[in-house]
Amino acid sequence: MTRIILTRHGQTLWNIEGRVQGSLDSPLTEKGILQARSLAQRLKEQGIDHIYSSDSLRAIGTAEEIRRELGLESLSANHALREFAFGAWEGCIWQELRVAYPEIFKIWDSEPHLVTAPGGENMEMVLARAWEFLQQITKSHSGETVCLVTHGITLKLLVTQILGFGIHEWVKTPWQHNTALNIFEVEEQQWIPILLGDCRHLDELELNSSSQP
Repeated sequence: MTRIILTRHGQTLWNIEGRVQGSLDSPLTEKGILQARSLAQRLKEQGIDHIYSSDSLRAIGTAEEIRRELGLESLSANHALREFAFGAWEGCIWQELRVAYPEIFKIWDSEPHLVTAPGGENMEMVLARAWEFLQQITKSHSGETVCLVTHGITLKLLVTQILGFGIHEWVKTPWQHNTALNIFEVEEQQWIPILLGDCRHLDELELNSSSQP
């Protein structure tokens, strides 16, 4: 049996600022680093053999916290796990884009799979590259446990595909918050969900944060 663990990077500066990240990057916040460490602690008993990450620094930073906690020698980064590329919108404030392009965001809010970002990607393109890579990982690490660190939209699209929904049905799967945890068992090309979009490892972190003066 092969086990696939899918997760998202920790909180970043641009997450807080409400900026479009996509293929651009911003650093993990102090909270983002703590989120990654909490996730790493939770994964200690999962018997992870290999870690793969998007080649974006926010994902690598998160994966490195996991690698260090688990005592693994290395991790591998691959561009196939990158976030949806938003092209000309990257670095912009989401809310400002909504005001500037109301017709596009009207479609994005109801049928996001129909939107191609200017100079960027659409959901079909993102899923194609990420899904192909995930299938390769599943085949090359048969019988092992593999953790992959990616991004919010890319991760949600992968979970949507795994659960048998079409891209246009992606609202049926949970949003993937920072360091959300998804675990699947794979047997003879059948994906069995064990955990979906779970963030219980952040409960104590959030509690401690809210209790600060």
